[in-house]
Amino acid sequence: MPRLKIMMAMIAFIGLLVPPLLLMVWAEDGSSVRDGTVVLMEFTITVPESQLVIPKNVSQFVPGHHELLPNLEKALTGMRKGEEKRVDLSSDEAFGPYDETKRGIISTESLPPDTQPGTIFTTEEGVPFIVTDMSGPVASVDFNHPLAGKHLVIDVKILNVELPVGDEGVQTGDDMGDRIDVSI
Repeated sequence: MPRLKIMMAMIAFIGLLVPPLLLMVWAEDGSSVRDGTVVLMEFTITVPESQLVIPKNVSQFVPGHHELLPNLEKALTGMRKGEEKRVDLSSDEAFGPYDETKRGIISTESLPPDTQPGTIFTTEEGVPFIVTDMSGPVASVDFNHPLAGKHLVIDVKILNVELPVGDEGVQTGDDMGDRIDVSI
């Protein structure tokens, strides 16, 4: 009889432990960077050749939604909240090579009167460009991304990873607040 009581007590004890353990394992699955999770990260970009540092920024993204450079997103896959990583991207892995054919000349009359070199505009089609020089009635423009042709080192810290609200009614991690978009 005492063995039966001990066995029943052990079964009851194990029965109490299993659900919390399963919940911990299940919640842990949602805490790594993977397609469909919502990720909040802090990052700094360094361009080693020019010793340019784009200081610390915070951004939120959803892996699989093409919101980051593909090679950066791939490097972050599997990371967890609190982890840090240095991602080294060649120009081809980042914004691609610099393309001289994306430079041109336009009339300064098509620009606002206070335009200065370095000003960034967007065409009616939504394509960004930079005014690189102004000389009399013409302005030189460049449609390359400002970081095209540049080797980048991106230092990343994952601040939070969670399943999106409404994904099976469960959300893991801390409340992430408002979405912060940082474009380069």
